Amino acid sequence: MPQSLSLKNNLIVYDRKTRSENIYDLLLKRFWEDHLKLKNLSDLHDPYLLRDMDKAVERILQARDSWEKVIVFWDYDVDGVTSTSLLMHFFHKIWIQASYRLPHRVKDGYGLKDYFVDEAKTLGVSLIVTVDCGTKDTQIIKHAKNIGVDIIVTDHHTVPKQISSDAIAMINPHRPDCDYPYKWLAWAWVAFKLIQAIALRIFSTEQYESYLQESIDICAIGTVADCMDITGENRIIVQQWLKQLKNTRSLGIRRLIDEHVDNDIDADIFWFTIGPRLNAAGRMDTPYKAVNLILNNSASVNQTLIDIEKLNNRRKEQTKLYVDDALQHIQAQDNILVYVSKDIEHGIIWIVAGRLCEQFYRPTIVLKDEWDILVWSCRSPDYFSMIDCITSYKDMLLWFWWHKQAAGFSIKKENFDTFSKLLQKDLIEKDFSLEKKKIHVDKVVSMTELGFNFLNEVNKFKPFWMWNTKPLFLIENLQYEKLDFLWQWRDHIRFTTKHGFKIFGFFMGDYYDEIKRTKAPVSIVFDLSEDNWMWKKNLMLKIVDIILDSWK
Repeated sequence: MPQSLSLKNNLIVYDRKTRSENIYDLLLKRFWEDHLKLKNLSDLHDPYLLRDMDKAVERILQARDSWEKVIVFWDYDVDGVTSTSLLMHFFHKIWIQASYRLPHRVKDGYGLKDYFVDEAKTLGVSLIVTVDCGTKDTQIIKHAKNIGVDIIVTDHHTVPKQISSDAIAMINPHRPDCDYPYKWLAWAWVAFKLIQAIALRIFSTEQYESYLQESIDICAIGTVADCMDITGENRIIVQQWLKQLKNTRSLGIRRLIDEHVDNDIDADIFWFTIGPRLNAAGRMDTPYKAVNLILNNSASVNQTLIDIEKLNNRRKEQTKLYVDDALQHIQAQDNILVYVSKDIEHGIIWIVAGRLCEQFYRPTIVLKDEWDILVWSCRSPDYFSMIDCITSYKDMLLWFWWHKQAAGFSIKKENFDTFSKLLQKDLIEKDFSLEKKKIHVDKVVSMTELGFNFLNEVNKFKPFWMWNTKPLFLIENLQYEKLDFLWQWRDHIRFTTKHGFKIFGFFMGDYYDEIKRTKAPVSIVFDLSEDNWMWKKNLMLKIVDIILDSWK
């Protein structure tokens, strides 16, 4: 199978035999037919297949009947924000006396703390439901039990070998003893399953179906924002959500969409426009603002929108500042890139790590220096697992959480050099500089194939997002009539072909001179969508990468 090195230093992998294949049949091989059959809420798995779900439901209904005080304790990112919004709306609907509590990203860090439990006890709270955390908080759960506060853990993070036996319920699809058939649930989806399980017990069939239908939008926001695979049940929820998102019950979300989305919204469009704004609240200030945006349907939501937009602009400015600074200090030849800053804000550590990881295709660790403690965020490409890297030396860490390609933890500064040397020792025989990101092309096409009939066949496989990514196409030997910059800025380029197609290369202005200098045809990898400009429908060809044909 041919491979070509691109302008972005990626390996473009393609098969010229795909020229002759029908696009629908070709994509069906990638997505498999059984996967596409999951379309409706009736296809959802039984929530009681999740381990301990029955225990959680019994305890929550007991709290309702006894008029106990309940606190939802949550994480500060979009997944936690949407999950809390889901639970709070539902608990109030079924007359549970519930409120919510969140940690501050800087002052408290991630996860449940003893003082949160003690505070809840003084307020007369007898039940805490955790959101997106709690699986590893064994000692804190034991402390809660000792002072008479019950805890239900709902989480989706990696499960350690030993979990708390003191929790009333430990709902996590990754538990080894959990037989739930679909493991890749975002936490908002776990919250939805908890709601589904309670609703099955207390609602009529009509009430049950109606409430689930109106709740899927907030659930899907958390699923997309947490970058979960759009397969199985995740696909159902996101697919249903996209059909009704502009009619969501949340006034704040409707306003965000109206202000920032011009065309039909898809999962990736939502992630790059709405997701960062919801996340900005918890990253740059307090996530209470994001919850208020989702739950508040009064006129005061307008001020919340203004506040969140300011926070998002500050996030963008700070991210650029520290990415630029990191580029001046990292050693690009190292197997693991390390950047340390005393001034970087907690909320953008992982964003900076992600940008560096994407640019250099290397595992990246960004640290905030807090005198005697270093707070870390780690990102890694798909060829390297942060779990394997970190857990070998987890005893040196003060706290940690992880997914396969992302992790966060803190360590005493005095232990950092030893920890770093151990990591480098483990990787001494590897040469990550040889690793290239591979971009797999679904079909090699000609300009004459492209049209709305072709696009309609592609769109049968929506929604596109993680795993279920947009199909990519390759045009070889593109004969273009014009190459220019888009608008007055030099950030974006545009090819114009003799067929009248305009092909856009966003943020590819740096390659303009090199393309011009070759004076040769190019091969273009792109995705295809519909654009509405001046009330006219057009095909949008958006460049993912470019191969200079002179390199072949």
